[in-house]
Amino acid sequence: MDGPPVNESQTLSREELQERIHQYNAQRERFDVAPTRKQLFSPFTVFCLIMNRTIASGIFTQPVNVLRGAGSSGVALLLWVVAGLIILAIVSCWTELALTIPLHYVFRDNDWQRVSAPRNGGDKNYLEYIFKKPRHLMTCIFGIVFIIFGNLAGNALQFGIFMSIAINPRCGEREKCLNQRNVVGWAVGVLTFCALLNIMTRRYAIGLNNLFAVAKVAFVFVIAILGIIYGSVNGGTCRQISWTSPVLPDGTTQSGGKIGDIALALFYAMYPYTGYEQPYYVLAEVSQPQRVFARATTIAMLTAAVLYPLTNLSYLCMTPYMGNDQLPENMAIAFFERLSGHNTSTAQGHDDNNNAAISGVAALLAFFIFGNLMAQTYTASRVKQEIAKEGILPYSLFFATGNDTLLSRLSSSSSESTPSKTVQYPRHHRPAISELDSHREQAPIPATILHWFFEIVLVLVVGLTIEPSKAYRLLTYLYTFIIVGVLGLFTAGGLLYLKIESYIQRRRASKQQRTRGEPVTVKGRNWHEKSVWQPWLDPLPAIVATVSLAFLLFAAFVPGSLTNARSKHPGSGNDYDEDNTGEIAWWIGPLVGWGSVGLGVLWWLGLQFVQWSGRWELETKRLPVVEIDAHGQAIQRAELVEHNHVPVGGY
Repeated sequence: MDGPPVNESQTLSREELQERIHQYNAQRERFDVAPTRKQLFSPFTVFCLIMNRTIASGIFTQPVNVLRGAGSSGVALLLWVVAGLIILAIVSCWTELALTIPLHYVFRDNDWQRVSAPRNGGDKNYLEYIFKKPRHLMTCIFGIVFIIFGNLAGNALQFGIFMSIAINPRCGEREKCLNQRNVVGWAVGVLTFCALLNIMTRRYAIGLNNLFAVAKVAFVFVIAILGIIYGSVNGGTCRQISWTSPVLPDGTTQSGGKIGDIALALFYAMYPYTGYEQPYYVLAEVSQPQRVFARATTIAMLTAAVLYPLTNLSYLCMTPYMGNDQLPENMAIAFFERLSGHNTSTAQGHDDNNNAAISGVAALLAFFIFGNLMAQTYTASRVKQEIAKEGILPYSLFFATGNDTLLSRLSSSSSESTPSKTVQYPRHHRPAISELDSHREQAPIPATILHWFFEIVLVLVVGLTIEPSKAYRLLTYLYTFIIVGVLGLFTAGGLLYLKIESYIQRRRASKQQRTRGEPVTVKGRNWHEKSVWQPWLDPLPAIVATVSLAFLLFAAFVPGSLTNARSKHPGSGNDYDEDNTGEIAWWIGPLVGWGSVGLGVLWWLGLQFVQWSGRWELETKRLPVVEIDAHGQAIQRAELVEHNHVPVGGY
C-alpha cells in the first residue's frame, strides 16, 4: 500500500518530524508534545483525578437543593441513585469513544495499519468524529460552549461562601450579613491561585491532586458511616425517611415532586458526579490507556455512585427532612452541628464551641473545593488548548501553544531538556520538541489564561448581581445542563446512531452476501468494526444515556410546583422569588443552556462569513507522531498543528 487510506489520519515518523522542524513556520504552525513516559498518569492518578474533581461542593451543598425539588426524603435518595446510574451510562459511552477515537494509520510490518491513539480533548474529539458535516460546525458549538461554561465558577463562589462562614460562623449562607463582595473576592482569588499553580508546576499539582482525592474519599466515607450509626442508636431517625411529602404546620403537604421539580432536582443530583470527564480530557497523558483506563474510571464512578446515596442517607439520619422551611442551609455543616450536640435550625444563639465547629467544617469544605478547582483548571485548560488547535479562535496558534512550566524553567538541572546543537529549533518549542523522551514538563499557559478569564467573567457577572447561594445554584445548574446534558446528549445520541447505522449496514451486507453467494463490503461508518472497547450490556448504556438526557433537557422547560408557589406570595415581586422558594426563575437555565448552542452556531456562521469575505478557506492539519509502545499500544508522542488559509474563488 502506497499510503494511508485516509489522508486526514496521516501520521509523522520521527524522521519526518525532524524534517518538519527544519521547515518550521511560526506564522502557521505549532508543535505540541505529550508527556514523557515517566510523566504519564498511573491508574491510581486517573482514579484520584476523578475523585478530587467529583468530591467538592456538590455532595455537601446540593443535597438541600435536591430535597427541595423532590418533596420527600425517599424520592431524594432515589434521585441520587438514578443520577449515579445515568452518569455511569454516560461514562460507558465516553469510554468506548475515547479508546477508539481518533483513528490513525501507522506504517508497521511493511503495511499501513489502523490504530487508535487516544488524544486530549474528551467529547470534543467524539463529537467531531460523529458529526463531520457541516465542516467546523460541531467544533464551533463545542468550542464556544466549553470556553464560556467549561469551568467551575459556581464552585469558586461556594468557596467564597465557606470562607466567609469560616471567618464569621454566625453568618449563614442566606443571611444578609454575608458580604457579597467578599464572597466574590475569595472566588477570584482562589481561581487566580489555581491558574498560577497550573502554569507553575505539573508534577506537584498532580501529587497534590492525589492527596486531596485520598483525603476526600476518606472524609465522605466517614460521614456516610457516622450518620447511619448515629441515626440507628439515637431514636431511630433513619426510620423517618419516607416516600410521602411531610405535612406542614398549616396542614398542607410540602410542595415539590412535580415533573419540573424532579428534573431540576435530578440536575442538582447529577452535578456532584460530574468529575467523571476529567481523565478523558487529558487521555493522552495516561499510561497504557487501552489496558487500564476503563477499569480505573469505572471503579472511580462506582465509588461515587455508592458513596453519594449513602452520604445522603447519613445526612437524613442525622437531620430528618421535615419540609423545605426546616431545611438547614448546608447539610454537611448541619451534620457536624448535630454530631456535636448543637441545634441546627438557626445561626443565632450559637455558643463559642459551636461557632468553632462551624468555622472548622466550613474551612475544611472550602479547602476541598480548592482541590476541585485545581483539578478542573488542569484538565479544562488542556481542552481549550485542543479547541484552539482547530483554528476557530482569533489568535488560535497562540492559545494552542504549550510551554515549559515555570518551575521547570527555574530548575538548575537542564540535562533532560538540552537540545541538539546540530538543529536550530523554534525558540518557544526548543526544549520539548528536541527531546520527546526526556523533555521538561509542559503546561498550556495561554489556554490557562483563556480559561481563567472566562471563569472570572462568570464570577463577576453572576456573583455580583445575584446573592451568592443563588448564584451558586444557577452556575452549577448551567454547568450540568450544558456540559453534561446538552453535550452529553449529542455524544451519547451520536454513539447510538453509529451503533444503529452499523447494525443496519451489517444486516444489509449479510443479506446481500446470502443473495450473491460472495463476500460483500459493509458500507457506512462501520462502527462495530472500528470500536476497540464495548461496555457491558452494549448498547444499553447508550440507550439509557440518550433517553435520560433527552427527557431531562426537555422536562426542564416544565415549570415545577416550587415556581408556581410564588403566586401565594405576591409581595415578593421579582423573578428570583427571594421571599419564598429561593429558586431562580425556572426558564432561565434551559434558555441559557440551549442558547449557548445557538451561540456556537452563530460563531460558525461568522467563521463562514469571514472565510467568504476573505475568499479563503480554513484548512487545519493535525499530524501526530504515533508510536507503538512496549505493550503493543499506539500512543501519541507529539503533534504538528498547521493552519492554512487556502485561497478559493480564483484568488
